Amino acid sequence: MGKFEQAVKNNEITAYFKGEGDYFSPEEGNMGYHNEILNFIGMMSYLEKQEHPYQLLVKYFRLYLNSLKEDALDAWSLFRNIACYYYLRKKNRFFLTENEDLIDELTAEEKKKIGVLYRYLKENFNKVPGSAQMFPIKKQFGFTRKNGCRYDLFSF
Repeated sequence: MGKFEQAVKNNEITAYFKGEGDYFSPEEGNMGYHNEILNFIGMMSYLEKQEHPYQLLVKYFRLYLNSLKEDALDAWSLFRNIACYYYLRKKNRFFLTENEDLIDELTAEEKKKIGVLYRYLKENFNKVPGSAQMFPIKKQFGFTRKNGCRYDLFSF
């Protein structure tokens, strides 16, 4: 059983997205911090074998989003997971295509929460572990934009 299947069975979707406990995926190039792309790929591998993978992605992402608090680690986790989604979508990996956009599926309230957390992250980026060695947050968001995000998520 893969880690995401374990997360589904144990009702630990949020812990999986955040990389908590058994779901932590360190990677050398990521300075020993959680590497969201490894988990995102694991989730997508599981979902693509399901009957309605895109709808499940939306469902699980909403569950995760609704669990987040206004703090640096949750905001960073959200930022990185959204970046992973757009990166994989641009590469047409798994079942993702540029015809669908996860953000389009969210309610106004859910989009507002993304905006709140993105703005919080912009103001508190220095609280993210390892941020001093990273590109500034606006530049990092530029990568997400280049990968096809047509929204200014800071303005939601």
